[in-house]
Amino acid sequence: MNHSLPHILIAEREFLIALDAEYLIKAALDCRTTLLRPEQLDQWGAAALADVDLCLLDVPLDATQITARIERLVAEGVPLLFTTVGDIHRDGVKGFEAIPVVMKPHDAETLAAGVKRRLRQRPPPPEEADQN
Repeated sequence: MNHSLPHILIAEREFLIALDAEYLIKAALDCRTTLLRPEQLDQWGAAALADVDLCLLDVPLDATQITARIERLVAEGVPLLFTTVGDIHRDGVKGFEAIPVVMKPHDAETLAAGVKRRLRQRPPPPEEADQN
């Protein structure tokens, strides 16, 4: 496994939607992906999350169901890109308006652009930052 490639978590409730997102992302970007259900993120410790360059996180219509999960990921420094089917979150998730949202069904160009933009915003790892 090449750990120099970006590692993208795709946290999605629907497996076929996760597969579609993975296909679209890998068609646009050389990366590693991990597919999981959003609640499985709670089992990931700080060390595992430190290896994540981006988490594509499915937001349910009632985003308060995952507020604690989002707060933990943000605190761990995991860059997020929300994905949702609910128009209510089209312009952002309350309390997390700075995190971009990609609507489902995924448009290949929009999803790829959102992922690439968020990856560019990721700060370098501490060892690379110290060398600059």
